[in-house]
Amino acid sequence: MAITPLDRLLEYKMHLLTDSRQPRAYATWWQDLTTAAFSAWFFGGLILDVNAHARGWAESFFTWWHLAFYTGFFVTAAWIAWIFVRAHRAEGRTGMAAVPHGYGPAVIGVPLFIVSGIADMIWHEVLGVESNLAILFSPSHLTLAAGGVLVVAAPLLSAWRRAALAVEPEPIPLEARMAAPALSLGYITTALVLFLAYLVPHTNSPYAVGAALQGPNVFEGFPVAGIVFTTVLVLALAVLMTGRFRLPLGFFTVAFAYPAVMAGAYSGFEYGGYVWIFLLSGAWLDFLVWLIRPELRRRRDLLVLAGAWAVPVWAAFLIATGAVTGLWPAAEIGLGAPVVAAVVGCLFMLVVQPERRDVMPPAPVDPSPFDDVIARAKAMTANKPAG
Repeated sequence: MAITPLDRLLEYKMHLLTDSRQPRAYATWWQDLTTAAFSAWFFGGLILDVNAHARGWAESFFTWWHLAFYTGFFVTAAWIAWIFVRAHRAEGRTGMAAVPHGYGPAVIGVPLFIVSGIADMIWHEVLGVESNLAILFSPSHLTLAAGGVLVVAAPLLSAWRRAALAVEPEPIPLEARMAAPALSLGYITTALVLFLAYLVPHTNSPYAVGAALQGPNVFEGFPVAGIVFTTVLVLALAVLMTGRFRLPLGFFTVAFAYPAVMAGAYSGFEYGGYVWIFLLSGAWLDFLVWLIRPELRRRRDLLVLAGAWAVPVWAAFLIATGAVTGLWPAAEIGLGAPVVAAVVGCLFMLVVQPERRDVMPPAPVDPSPFDDVIARAKAMTANKPAG
């Protein structure tokens, strides 16, 4: 039976999928940075889409903001595929051996996103376009988010694997080496800000926040709940990153840039002050990490970090809300909410680093002069006759 070109093509594809069993390589810093750069296009399209929803623009699947979103994804996916092809051509790698460390989840994320995008198109055309809170719980949107996060997380996971396996870092400045992980962390946090927007106070209108915090007659708990949740989220990111990497100054400022813009887009950029407060909270976190140098071994530093970050950030948030709306929170709420956030943050830090008993230090080899005096006194007491 003659072998057709189709048979040869299928045989070659099976060869590519068969693992060549070579040790997996690491993506270079510039490959990770390029992945992060294309991901900026990808998640930039997502921000445009969220802004369009918030402004109530005419919505269907075929819009220019969807075009930016999906073309950004395909460009990012094509770049990641090129990394695999390059490894195959240069070193003959096939199967998972061609996938650099940290890029394995992207292999799952790309097809998941494509299938979810098709499902989202069908959903929009058959059932209509979601609105308000339903957007965040649409099955097709949730799977799109999962697939997208698996793709844009590749640079962070790549750096994480290098650190976990104690691989010698590339001989470049720390700022350049950590730029891609910072951007990647920012994209992941952007997805969290979007799909947990009901727990992030920066996504709300300042008038809604101000009215909710005025007092018992009109009190609603969403701003306070958001303040507490966002505090724990930020501290978790700080502990996660400082526990694994040596971070350059500015890491969290870069990481908070896209989430801050996403928070503004969720309300159609009704109030740009919240965007700046979110971004500056990342810069403040950078300063505190540089100043305190928190480590998982030092519980005291983690507690100081929690309090020093939460109180000024949320005080600034409440002051900005009152200044722009004229709706000032009740005194008890305005003074107590930042403190409660700090206390909850400290409790979170205690869970991260519970109290440990220090190992008793070994006895000194050479006795001190004080020990010699005590020994002489004991000897004299022992030789004294009983009266």
